[in-house]
Amino acid sequence: MHGGSSRRRPISLFVLAMMNTAVVVGLEGLPEVGQFGLPLIIYYAIFTLIFFLPVGLVAAELGVGWPHDGGVYRWIREALGERWAFVGIWCQWLQILIWYPTVLAVCAVSLAYAIDPSLRDTAIFVVGASLAVFWIATIINFRGLHFSGWLTTLFLYAGTLLPVGLAIGLAMWWVGSGRESAIELSWPALIPKIDSIGEVVAIAAIFSFLSGLEVNAVHFRHVRDPQKSIPRGLLVSGLLVLGISVLGALSVAVLVPLEQIDLAGGTLQVFSKVFNSLGIGWLVKILAILALAGMVGHIMVWVIGPTESLRVAANDGLIPPTFQKTTPGGAPKNVMLLQAVVVSLLCLLMLFFDLNRIFYFLTIASAQVYLVMYLLMFISVIVLRVVQPDVPRAFVIPGGNAGLWLVAGGGGLAAAAGIIIMFWPPSTKTISMDWVWFTIPLMVTFVVLVSAPLVLYHFRNPDWRGRPGMPGTDETRAGWKRAD
Repeated sequence: MHGGSSRRRPISLFVLAMMNTAVVVGLEGLPEVGQFGLPLIIYYAIFTLIFFLPVGLVAAELGVGWPHDGGVYRWIREALGERWAFVGIWCQWLQILIWYPTVLAVCAVSLAYAIDPSLRDTAIFVVGASLAVFWIATIINFRGLHFSGWLTTLFLYAGTLLPVGLAIGLAMWWVGSGRESAIELSWPALIPKIDSIGEVVAIAAIFSFLSGLEVNAVHFRHVRDPQKSIPRGLLVSGLLVLGISVLGALSVAVLVPLEQIDLAGGTLQVFSKVFNSLGIGWLVKILAILALAGMVGHIMVWVIGPTESLRVAANDGLIPPTFQKTTPGGAPKNVMLLQAVVVSLLCLLMLFFDLNRIFYFLTIASAQVYLVMYLLMFISVIVLRVVQPDVPRAFVIPGGNAGLWLVAGGGGLAAAAGIIIMFWPPSTKTISMDWVWFTIPLMVTFVVLVSAPLVLYHFRNPDWRGRPGMPGTDETRAGWKRAD
């Protein structure tokens, strides 16, 4: 850590809660969750309890106990060794890699609404816009011209929370003024009606939309009275994420008929329906530009995200020297180039397959890979409580060993169950896929992605260790500090 970081002012409960909310909530998941209708309230409440809050509590204990560079990589290495630490950050990086095309599709559809809504159905435009946004973001970071923290935060709030808040308000006005809702709004409709395992699989995609809280772990040690403030902050964050995500998804469900929901542009469909009916359709273009800015803000935060963990892994000799090279601005040059090439290839899939199916497949694949990292993180906090009990922790998971096993053990079981159940093909009213085109490709993808770091670790070269590492987060991004 840099000296300036240790002297910074304490973070307030409100700021911590808003930071957690901003890093988790996004536009890309609202249409996919909106297809569940009113029962999504129950689904989100369950996932918040079994996953979101455990991730926050575990990341808080690990973040204040081992506040060193490297984040998740450092935590897992302390508990399980270099091999599994490498698997953890590999899965973290790949999750981001697989996630990019979904958020880029939202960028492309937002741009289409700002220009000509009919372009959202043109695959060439969607792919071209997605590639343009990502390569521009990569080049900006590649050259070391990084957005400052306040500008990135402005993009996230103005382009995510503002449109979602407006969509919620419009849906409430629509229903309140006596207009017809696209879903049934009644107490009986709140009760989930799960008719197949395939529907459970689709629900499991919520894992992906409640992930990312561990990236703020670096900030937890800057909270005043962490033992009390962190649980309160996580509770407030959970309520905010639950409220914004649920109401945002419901705004899509209320205003857009189920069979018409576009997974990449559902939120903008809300604005289009309401504003066009009022004769002010031109406002949709403004909201589309804001949504585009919000998605760009997300990408700017994440595009160089693996840098810190990769830097520490590079010092341990786990990464070939060619991927340790950085630009004068401090970006991992060849890692980002490789990332851009892979993302480009994934985006090209949208030229040959239905966008909704590609969107869903990539969402599930990224969630599974990410859950592997979370499983290792949950195991690590239990192991470290046993093997390193004397390490000072400004915050520990409440409840002693029972609380530890309830939170970390329960979270680990939820993560493992999520990985397994998501192999089953989805079967809902909006999307249905069979074993041949879903399960088999997903299994192959999962096995290849998770086994790759084990193979790379086995064939690592001892000469890679001790070379100049990549710069730390403080040297690569001003203002917005990540733990991972």
